[in-house]
Amino acid sequence: MRRLVRRTSGKTPQSGEDSFLDIISNMVGIMIILVMVAGVRVGSVADSSSKPDLPDPAESGREIPLPAAPPETPEPAEAPETVPPPNGISKTRYVAAMKEFTRLKEEGLALKNEVDLLNEQMLNVKNEASGAEAEYRELTAEIAAAEAVVERAEHEKSESEQERLRQAAELRRLTEESDRLRGEADRLANIRPKAKVLENMPTPLTKKVEGSEGVFALREGKISHVPIGYYAERVRGYFRTIRDFEKGSFEDQLGPYEGYTFRFRGSLHKVQGQNGRTMMNIVFDEGEFIPAAEIGETWDEALREDSDFRKKLGMYLRASSVITLSVYPDSFGLLREVKKFLLENDYTIAIRPIPSGKNITISPNGSESTTY
Repeated sequence: MRRLVRRTSGKTPQSGEDSFLDIISNMVGIMIILVMVAGVRVGSVADSSSKPDLPDPAESGREIPLPAAPPETPEPAEAPETVPPPNGISKTRYVAAMKEFTRLKEEGLALKNEVDLLNEQMLNVKNEASGAEAEYRELTAEIAAAEAVVERAEHEKSESEQERLRQAAELRRLTEESDRLRGEADRLANIRPKAKVLENMPTPLTKKVEGSEGVFALREGKISHVPIGYYAERVRGYFRTIRDFEKGSFEDQLGPYEGYTFRFRGSLHKVQGQNGRTMMNIVFDEGEFIPAAEIGETWDEALREDSDFRKKLGMYLRASSVITLSVYPDSFGLLREVKKFLLENDYTIAIRPIPSGKNITISPNGSESTTY
């Protein structure tokens, strides 16, 4: 949500408050001076009013008639007097002076109310200024954080752009070098006689397979992965479910999985434990991998990046795994291509010939694969 930001001038809130207080102080001082002037005016009226000069009867030797009393005038209704005027001051002037004093007093009270109202407004303005200042600080912090994010993004974008330019320059250089070498190879091919290329395969130096082993079957010109590891785990789980120890042997099958069904046999043996108790030992005797009718990939299909052969081959580490090729007599031509591919990719290989019509079997008593 966007917030409105009050634009403040260069003056601080403290300087504005001092100017306002100076104005209020001047107004209060003027009010006090007006009240003092009214008091002085009332006193001057009292001092200047004196009794009229009358001749002394003793000097004149005759009676001096008293002046006739002035006609009575009705008192003003708007200013009834509750206090008698001082001696020697006419009632009219006294009433006028009291009216002036009352007016000044009311003006003073009005000014005092205005001062209180201005103080209250000044407090509200001060509170609003404090809130606006806090909001300004918060908004400033948010703007600084946003600017930091934008600056960081621009910096990363600049680094990414520089890396892209560097890679583009390197790609151009490699392309030019490749074109140059290709042209050089074409030139040499035109001036040199064609030579017959002889492929050299490693001389077999056999040794027993150690570590993990991946088995691929070469049958009818196709290659397929034999899931030995998967069925080994399934057989272990099957052994845990055996509860009938009366039979001396058992036979069952699992699958199909990856085009192979696994048929296996096992036997039960009584073993005397160290504590004298008789225990049953389950022994795996033999397993046979039965392939489906249509299984495997041709070598052209196997060389594709998304082929099943490449996916299964990627499960085995080159440094610690051995790839065993179980070859049938109808696929020795395919064996040459597969062996060449595996050796070029630094795989250790083992080869096991399989007679026609036989399935791949495993057994604790069978022979171990040998590598070269």
